Amino acid sequence: MPDTTKRNSKKNAPILCAVIMITLLAICIGVIIFPLLGASYGDAAAIGFLLIYILILVAIIIGILVALRQRLKEIEGGEEEDAKNY
Repeated sequence: MPDTTKRNSKKNAPILCAVIMITLLAICIGVIIFPLLGASYGDAAAIGFLLIYILILVAIIIGILVALRQRLKEIEGGEEEDAKNY
C-alpha cells in the first residue's frame, strides 16, 4: 500500500505543472481570440496570422498532454527509479 501512495504523490507534480502551463496557454489563446471577435473582413492577413498563432498554441498544449501521459506511464511502471542506476 505505501508504494501506491508514493506513486500517487509523485504524480502530483507533473499534473500540477501541466495544468499550470495549459492554463497559461489557454489565457494566451483567449487574449488572441478577443481581437478576432471585433476584426472586420478586410483584415484577412491579420486574422490568418492570429489563427496560425492559435494553432501553434494548441499544438503546444497537445504536446504537453502527450508528455504528461508518458510521464504518468513511467511513474506507474516504476521507471523513475531506473535513472538512479546510472
